[in-house]
Amino acid sequence: MPDKIVTIDFRRHLRLQAGDWMLDLGSGNGRHTIEACRWPCRVVSVDVDVDELRRARYFLRAPEGAPPYDRYTRQEKEGIAGWADFLVADGQHLPFREGAFDKVICTEVLEHIPDDKAGIRELYRVAKSNAQVAVSVPRYGPERVFWTLSWEYWHTPGGHVRVYRPGEMARYLREQGFDLHTTRYRHAFQSVYWFLRCVFGKNNERRLLPRTMLRFINWYHATRVPLLERIEAMANLVVGKDMILYSRKPAANGAREAAASQRQAQEAGTLERGG
Repeated sequence: MPDKIVTIDFRRHLRLQAGDWMLDLGSGNGRHTIEACRWPCRVVSVDVDVDELRRARYFLRAPEGAPPYDRYTRQEKEGIAGWADFLVADGQHLPFREGAFDKVICTEVLEHIPDDKAGIRELYRVAKSNAQVAVSVPRYGPERVFWTLSWEYWHTPGGHVRVYRPGEMARYLREQGFDLHTTRYRHAFQSVYWFLRCVFGKNNERRLLPRTMLRFINWYHATRVPLLERIEAMANLVVGKDMILYSRKPAANGAREAAASQRQAQEAGTLERGG
């Protein structure tokens, strides 16, 4: 699929701000890391695949028109205002202190790892109080169709190990303590592409229809024709491939209690002075 497809809405839902520290867990080739670096923020890009991280580091600074992956460059790239660090780590055991990040994203990762609950606990642990957190997983309907059509699709090494039923991921996030506030569906055209891949054979992507659909998606993401965007937005409600859940880590109990105690002390002081 195209390298530049971005699932997370950094402006409206994640509300990325200048100076934020953001964790991109399971960053792959860095598509979300690169998009986040269009803000003057600091991103920590984490993945278990060192080769993917090398590609991400290259793509972050590679000038337009550069080869797909050559070598790391320190050249400044237009539109990149932030900075990223790249780290090999396991999402079930993150090497960061508690409350280290202002924003946390985890896109298309939890369906791959053996212990997804441990991954959610780690997301919660490393997020600051009031931090915005975005998690995306494959949507149940399209994913179940793909699993039914193609044995190869769900037996790919390193592929998906589970399908999340409707409401399941939202329940997991709430049980962990997140305040879930927005759910969105994206990438209906990709659902069509993967349907064709599963029909013609997952490893036969050079067949005419899958190849044509891929070219269309690449062209669409390069041009962003408004009419097609509206068509996909409507299709997302039914066959959007990805489900994105935006949530917030609540203020810690201790912080809330301290704030309440401070307010009480201020009110008592006001009463005493008034007396």
